[in-house]
Amino acid sequence: MRKAGRRLVTLTLHPALFTLLFIACATAPKTPPPPRLPHWTTVPASVLESLCAEFRDEGISQTTTINVVRTAQPSLITPYGMQALANSFFYKGPLDSVHTAADATVGVTELPIAIPSGCAWRGIAPKTASRYFDTMTLEISPPLANPYDRNAAGLFARMALADESPTWYWLPLVFRGETWSAGRLTALPYRQ
Repeated sequence: MRKAGRRLVTLTLHPALFTLLFIACATAPKTPPPPRLPHWTTVPASVLESLCAEFRDEGISQTTTINVVRTAQPSLITPYGMQALANSFFYKGPLDSVHTAADATVGVTELPIAIPSGCAWRGIAPKTASRYFDTMTLEISPPLANPYDRNAAGLFARMALADESPTWYWLPLVFRGETWSAGRLTALPYRQ
């Protein structure tokens, strides 16, 4: 009967090779942390205040009544919206806007919107925009991660008259200290 013997093998690394291996491991690309999203129970009034200021810059008077759907609508997160967002951020990678929109809506729910008194906002129920044939209607989405700008979040906004010829926007959300603030509104190249 023969016993199997064990052989001990030692490897000796040249110091330069060891240093190179150490540097390669230390500088390997790291996966960025997932983007931070607001954990709101209500969309704060500051979001609509920011939109009010932006719309005034576009020539809409502060006294012009604008209907606001009272809840943030997950249905505004669409493949077409994701495509328009990718185009706005000059995204050059592979694009599957259907999959990206589906991923963005996971866990997203309707949120009530705090409506400030700064602009002539009029809160309306969802799915009633077509009743107001002579008034602009604004809908916004819940906050979502921007898949085309690392560590960025924002929301979609849709402005239409009688639910016709909507203009789509992206409103970035920036985390500063302990609060979220709205960035500069961007019109998206999106047409339904």
